[in-house]
Amino acid sequence: MEKDFDFLKVGMDNDITNNIPKEILIGYKKKINKFLSTARKESKLQKCFYCKEEKSSFCNSHSIPGFCLKNIATDGNVYYSNKLNNIPFIDYEKGVNKSGTFQLICRECDGQIFQEYENPDNYDKEPTPQMLAQIAMKNNLKKISKRLNEYSLYDILAQGAPYMSNFKDDMQQVEKMDLKEDIQDFEKAKRLSKKNWEDEYYLFYYEKLDYVVPIAFQSSVALVVDLEGNIINDIYCTKETHRIEDLHICVFPLKESSIIMMFIDSKHKRYRKFYKQFKKLSHEQKLALVNYIIFLYSEDIFFSKEIPDEILENQKLINVAQQTSMFMTSDRSISAIEEAKTIYDLNKKNDIPNLLSKEYKLR
Repeated sequence: MEKDFDFLKVGMDNDITNNIPKEILIGYKKKINKFLSTARKESKLQKCFYCKEEKSSFCNSHSIPGFCLKNIATDGNVYYSNKLNNIPFIDYEKGVNKSGTFQLICRECDGQIFQEYENPDNYDKEPTPQMLAQIAMKNNLKKISKRLNEYSLYDILAQGAPYMSNFKDDMQQVEKMDLKEDIQDFEKAKRLSKKNWEDEYYLFYYEKLDYVVPIAFQSSVALVVDLEGNIINDIYCTKETHRIEDLHICVFPLKESSIIMMFIDSKHKRYRKFYKQFKKLSHEQKLALVNYIIFLYSEDIFFSKEIPDEILENQKLINVAQQTSMFMTSDRSISAIEEAKTIYDLNKKNDIPNLLSKEYKLR
């Protein structure tokens, strides 16, 4: 399989792909799709992750409510992050029904356990604790699905390229640690999603805008530093005592307005300085910071096709979107976390277009 693995190395290099004939590129794309499909099949579970009942098939669960995607779609289609990342062989446009999906729970559960938060009528006022728990539950399910897929992916990579065996072992060990935490967070959210338990999640930012923003987003991120450069999550620490703490972020475009919110597990104390710093910002600077965090930390962003090309071709925006926590330090005398503090500096928030501002509204 060593020879077959070469197409993956080619697929990560734009300079190479720019000089390859179109018919060969199409062949590479088919191989990559088959490669990823195999990883998904090998990571598939036998039981619904929520109800624990055996199922022959699972629902295509959306990582973000479908109504959010529909409200920014053009002819039923949206862009997603690869429009900026520009990874060869990977599409950057999809239909609403196929955007941001994962398969981990059965259709019956998917239709029942997210009802409150996926109802746009429930955003006339701040979300209830139950809605926050459902959002946290969905975010953790998506992360669990991703971890399982990646674990299988490393096995397939090592089969095709034996020289990556040590890398596979290291990464799968990380996946195991992350998966354990994600499952714990999911089980807590599952328990809380059934009733309106107060004070379990802290909603420190909720804003209803009187216009429709051109992006949709729902996910959790692990902030590395706060606005003053203090470490929140040491993403390179392997000690089990240093548990990764997540920040949940939602950008929900409604028909004539938009909801922006951020919340944390109330037991996650390392975010205290961050949300106190955040609350001191002006309205526009809060939006700019949320916008910057989304592009800096996540690949699960969906865009309206009506965003002007000059914005999507903005080099600073592209550079931020292409950042990743999997980087090598340029100076071995500098620790990885110290270099990460520079890369994830939140004071660069005004360097990129703020797609949450009124300037870029859809309507």
